[in-house]
Amino acid sequence: MAREIQWDEVRVERALTDMDTNAEWTALGPRTWSVLQNGARYKVECESGPDAEGHVVIRINGVRREVRVLDERAKLLEKMGMSVSAGAASGDIKAPMPGKVLQVLVKPGDAVEEGQALLVLEAMKMENMIKAVAAGIVSEVPISEGEAVEKGALLVGFEA
Repeated sequence: MAREIQWDEVRVERALTDMDTNAEWTALGPRTWSVLQNGARYKVECESGPDAEGHVVIRINGVRREVRVLDERAKLLEKMGMSVSAGAASGDIKAPMPGKVLQVLVKPGDAVEEGQALLVLEAMKMENMIKAVAAGIVSEVPISEGEAVEKGALLVGFEA
């Protein structure tokens, strides 16, 4: 099993075993590593995290960054276009994959908190809880239970 760390356009994979990795990790302390990848060396220091979405605050060569750490399942979902974070900039929630809406948990006018469950979407025989990426007021829910949706379809709109 491996973890992938992403920041800007850089992706570094860290194997949890000594097999099949494209970077060399050397522990310098309990939350500090020296990483050698493609001839470039990075000093990686973990300040906090990871949170539920895999975000971690680290320093890479002294520069503070927020990065994402993805496990094998998260990498597979992202590769298949099933990452929910795509709609995070606007707050609106769009379907991360084609599927069937099993349950709608909010209605227009509802105030929701970041991370609150909004609906359940079934895709590839898996039930996926779709959650709010930020706090806000629901402005529209253009889908209904039992409805099939395509990837990118608006599921829940929020007031600007």
